[in-house]
Amino acid sequence: MPYCEVLALLQQGEESALSALMKEFYNDLYNYAYKFAKDDALVKDAIQEVFIDLWQRRHNADKIVSIRFYLLKAIKNTVLKSIEKRKRFLGESDVEPAAFESVFDVEKIIIERQVSEEQAARLRLLLEQLSARQREIIYLTFYQQLTAGEIALLMNINKQSVYNLLHESLQKLRLYWKQQPLNAGANAACALLAMMIAN
Repeated sequence: MPYCEVLALLQQGEESALSALMKEFYNDLYNYAYKFAKDDALVKDAIQEVFIDLWQRRHNADKIVSIRFYLLKAIKNTVLKSIEKRKRFLGESDVEPAAFESVFDVEKIIIERQVSEEQAARLRLLLEQLSARQREIIYLTFYQQLTAGEIALLMNINKQSVYNLLHESLQKLRLYWKQQPLNAGANAACALLAMMIAN
């Protein structure tokens, strides 16, 4: 069922529509949120809060253009607020803000792309050469398939900065591989990265 129909049912107060959205997006929200807060309980509480909020605001569901973007933005905001609240409670105000920790889950790459664990791990090492913001933009572009406009809103930057940051990230990846000896595993990882970008 198209998301616009699910949102229409949600707006009418159909709980099954909320359940369908939870089933569809729970893993994506968990994976994205966990990259900011390596805390299972915090992340699960944040997801619950996001869906409770969506239900309470269901009368405005027709205003949601992209449910994926809406939920990703909501979970990021909720998790970051929870982290800040916890820091204040613990008196850790001088601690740096949460950063995007990793990009792709090796297990998911292995399953979806049918590659070896060694190739997937090699790709993860490649992507870990990027900064937190570069990792996040790669993740949102190629893993969540968000538009440049959506990424700009989600990362609180302008659209041109999205293009610039993505270009810099890909350039850095290419440069890194030029500096490394390309054994069979590296070639496989490069090919895998190219395939992911092409899709």
